Amino acid sequence: MKYYVWSIAFFGAEILTLCKVNQEYQESFEMWCWRRTEKNSRSDCVRCEEVLQIVKEERNILQTIKRMKAN
Repeated sequence: MKYYVWSIAFFGAEILTLCKVNQEYQESFEMWCWRRTEKNSRSDCVRCEEVLQIVKEERNILQTIKRMKAN
């Protein structure tokens, strides 16, 4: 997922500014992607932390975008 989906998300993030609203959208997009890979819907009442533990990942899309913009 990181190679296919995130590459498209990063391309779109280069155009947008990193305001608070866009950061929230990017974080929610990241969690949506992880939920979809595990076939969990939003109504399954699985917390974000639990989803991240299942996929053995951390939230890091914003740090990656900030690092790309700095370069």
